[in-house]
This record gives sequence, structure tokens and C-alpha cells, in this order.
Amino acid sequence: MASRTVKVSVGLTYVGSIAAGAFSTGVEVVHFFTYFGSLGIFSVLLAALLFTLLPVVGLEYARLTGFYDYGRFVKSLIGKGPFIAFEVVYVALVMLFISAVMAAGGQLLQSILGINQYYGLAVMYAISIVVITLGRRTVLGAEASLTMIKVSIITLATVTIVTLSWSRVTYSILHVIDSSGWLNNPLGFLESPILYVSYNLVGLPAMASVAQDLRSRRDVVEASLIGGLTLSSMIALEYLATIGYYDLATNPSYRFADLPLYYALLYSKAPYGLVILYVVFLYIALLTALVGNVNSITYRAEVALRRRSVRPIVTVIMLTMAAVIATSGLYYIVAIGYTYLSYAFLALFTIPLASVGVYRVFIRRSRTVEGRYSG
Repeated sequence: MASRTVKVSVGLTYVGSIAAGAFSTGVEVVHFFTYFGSLGIFSVLLAALLFTLLPVVGLEYARLTGFYDYGRFVKSLIGKGPFIAFEVVYVALVMLFISAVMAAGGQLLQSILGINQYYGLAVMYAISIVVITLGRRTVLGAEASLTMIKVSIITLATVTIVTLSWSRVTYSILHVIDSSGWLNNPLGFLESPILYVSYNLVGLPAMASVAQDLRSRRDVVEASLIGGLTLSSMIALEYLATIGYYDLATNPSYRFADLPLYYALLYSKAPYGLVILYVVFLYIALLTALVGNVNSITYRAEVALRRRSVRPIVTVIMLTMAAVIATSGLYYIVAIGYTYLSYAFLALFTIPLASVGVYRVFIRRSRTVEGRYSG
């Protein structure tokens, strides 16, 4: 049996790969959960179920096959042909992740300093270049510790907002109901969390890469519970923290919609020290997510071109493209970009994992999985 430290480490790797960038601002939760009003409670519960159960399938699949690295894990699950499509969609999603980070950082500067949106983006661009150039190794090495800090501060901020805005929260839960939301579908409140989980499952291969020390199915289940329940609790708290400001959070014409948790702290009259702490944390979280995402693409470029010298060029190209996309605003990056790519991930990864993965892990004998799918 694996130690508790190993299981916690695996679970937090999962949380850290998902609860980053736009998640830390609250925009993702507003779009995929809060938008449906009180029915968002069912959306949160469904997401919690999927975020806990699907890692059990993925990690057990990795344990039985021995495919802990990203490439072999995904290829063995969906095949070499679809893997190419998966990679293309993955790179597109990472570009959106980086754009979301740039947009959030720029808009936060705009809100705090009162500067033009484009000046805010320019400052964020410069900061990003400096951090990636000088602090990449430090940031990547401190990722586990930063995840613990991230969980703690988001929990503190959201609990404070919910406590100070409780009357608004209960009013919205009792009076705001929108089953279709942005999907124009009567069952949108059930479809939305499935889409949300689908694009966030890209964090599962990262979780598998640190799971070699999970020695039994029980270890896999416990690590998945740690990651899934921690993440689900953060989603639930962000949902409660933003539903009290439903009209502001779901309307892109308000700045509130781009930085829901920041403005919810201000509107709820949270202690100013907490607001400052959250802002400092948010920039650390954004830059950490930025470094991790840029590194995942530059690494692929180095492997494909077999030249380490391409890293600076690829980095500048990516950040420039991300800055251009970021001018559309964080709300629209999530509402349009994340949404469309989530359908692709649903087809390319979530459905294969929930069907082929479940079949190979729980229906076929373990030795069959190990023997047949080794290429």
C-alpha cells in the first residue's frame, strides 16, 4: 500500500493541473455552473461525481498497463490516429489557457490601477517574459507547494464571500433558475458540467505521471478521492460565492464577469487584507499556470524539432499570439473557446476513457490489459 504522502501528492497534482488560471478568477465556475442559478447545485454534484470517478478509471488503467507517461497513456486508449487530433486540440487548449492567464492578469491590472486594457496586457506580457526566462525552474519546482497555498486561499476567500453575502446567496438559490443557460438546452445544467470535466481531464495524464507508487486499486481510489473531493469542494465554494451576484457575474458588459471572485470580495466588503492577499495569490497562480502551460508546448517543440534553441522563439510566438487572443477578454475566452474545445475533448478523451477505459480495466482481466495494450 502506498503512503498517505504519495496519495496526497497524486491528488494535489490533479487539483493543481485543473484549479489554475481562469479557475482562480471564478470565471470558469460562473460560466459552467453559476449560470444555471439554483440548478447549478446539480451541475456541481454531477461534476464532483465525474471528477472523482474518472480518475479512478484513468489511474487504474495506467497502473495495469504501466503507461504512466502522457504519450503512451493516451495513444493506448484512443489509438495513434486520434492521438494526432488529440495533440492538435490539446495545443489549441493550452494556447487558450495562456490567453486566459494574460487576459486575467491584464484586466486585474486595469481594475486596480485604472489603466487601459492594452497597457495592462503589455505589462502582463513583459512580466510573463521575465518569469519564464528567469524563474521557470523555480516555479515548476514549487508547483506542489503552490497548489496547497492555492487551495487554502481560494477556500478562505470564497468562505468569506459566502459568509458576508449569505442573504444574497440564499435569495439567488431560491429565486434564480435557468435550466438551459448559455446552452439553449433544457438539460443544459447537466450538459455543462460534462463539458467542463471533459476539457479539464487533460490533467489526468499529468496525474498518472506521478502515480507510479500507487500499488493497488485501493491506493488509486484513495488518491482519486483526495483529488476529486478537494477540487469539487473548491468548485462548490466558488459557485456559492458567485451566485449571490448572479446578474453581475453572468453579464459580460460588467467588469465583474471577468474577475468574479475579486469583485465579490470587494462587493461583500471583505477585509482589505484578504483582498490584497487574494490579488497577490492570483498573480502567483496565473504566472505558475502560464509557466507550466508554456513549458508543455516548448517541450513538444524541442522534441519534434530536436533543437533546444527553439524554446525562446516558440515562447515569444506563443505569448504574442496569446496576448492578441486575450484582447477579447477572459469572459469570452472561456465562454467561446473553452466551450467549443470541450466538445472535442469529450469525443477524443472523455468518452473513450468512460467506455474503452472502463471495459479494459473493470471487465477484462488485468493480465489481458497488460498483455494486449502494450504498444
